[in-house]
Amino acid sequence: MASIDNIPTDTSVEDLLGKVMPEFAKEALVTNNAAAELGGTEISMVVDVSGKNYSYIVKDGKDVASSNDALSNPMLKLQISEDHLQKMIQTKNLDMILGIQNDINRVKYNALSSLKGSFTAEVANDDGTTFIIKAILNGAEQPHSIFKMSAADTQALMRKETNPVNLFMSGAMKIDGDMSFAMATQPLFT
Repeated sequence: MASIDNIPTDTSVEDLLGKVMPEFAKEALVTNNAAAELGGTEISMVVDVSGKNYSYIVKDGKDVASSNDALSNPMLKLQISEDHLQKMIQTKNLDMILGIQNDINRVKYNALSSLKGSFTAEVANDDGTTFIIKAILNGAEQPHSIFKMSAADTQALMRKETNPVNLFMSGAMKIDGDMSFAMATQPLFT
């Protein structure tokens, strides 16, 4: 499977979300045999980059359609500024954007389709800057939680080298806001 680490640091936001992400998703679905688990499902996602929408629909765990049309009430909407996403590309910190599709399965689908609320990921870089990504699940802003962690810990989480409980218990992840909702999001990251 193509590696997030192999995405060139000079990739534009448009190319990342318009070309790389759909191809990455298709390859991940085939590699993980998602069609066997996700037949009869539809997953909708929008990445809102400073007001410009990139939309994706995955049907039956195998068919990926992408467009620049806004979807009404997607299961997952990620909001990020263009400056933050461009810096994420340049510093090879794309796991939070691309990693969510790596191993989509029935458990994640069920969690994604039933959760209502939002969370903000505040990802601290080695250079002292922070990326901020907001995830809105099924159109609901509340309840809301904030996850704070380093870029290295975010990468480890998204690559299944650790899990949310270990990060939280070790103090590597701080959580503010609605703790019950934060705990309910755990299946999305395990």
